[in-house]
Amino acid sequence: MKKILLLLSSLSLLSAVAFAQTPRPAGGTAAPAAQPPAGGTGAEGKIAIINSAAFDSEIGELKVKFDALVSELEPRRKAIEADQAKFNELKNNIQTKGGTVTQQVRDQWVEQAGELEKTIKRKIEDYEPDAQKRVAEVRQPIYEKIGKALNQYAASKGIVIVLDAAVAQQQGFLLWAMPTTDITTDFIKEYNKANPAGTGAPAKPAK
Repeated sequence: MKKILLLLSSLSLLSAVAFAQTPRPAGGTAAPAAQPPAGGTGAEGKIAIINSAAFDSEIGELKVKFDALVSELEPRRKAIEADQAKFNELKNNIQTKGGTVTQQVRDQWVEQAGELEKTIKRKIEDYEPDAQKRVAEVRQPIYEKIGKALNQYAASKGIVIVLDAAVAQQQGFLLWAMPTTDITTDFIKEYNKANPAGTGAPAKPAK
């Protein structure tokens, strides 16, 4: 039963983990170098940073899609939580009432808990890759738009390099940057203005 406790403790974080672990589409969070004016040195322009970790919650299109995805996955998550509640009840009965019932009843509780442990483990193992796949399906087309918009934004601002702060900090090669180099808020504002969030596509039936 100890194994199942580890699985259950992470259940409430599965959707968040799926969102965080799903790789962002290549080219969706950084802009290629803008072309320098004809006759330029090729070394002119500014360097900026952007925090792509803010996109999912602050870019309207993504937030609407993810809210719909959470609703889509909700039935499966609740089914796992219901099994968890049953497992916890059986575990509590074994621990607190095991000495007051017959051996047959106690053995039944243990057997039921064991079966639930297998069921919950299987459901979680099925749920996580499915959630990650759906997150990738939601992200891909929007991140392609973000990549194009970021390229245009950088070119219009004279920016030749955009570093993804979220990735750079994880890799340990961005130690410090002037706050004025951070274009996250301004880019998101411009993107949301040009791409108003809709109501989101209808959620697919949960499996």
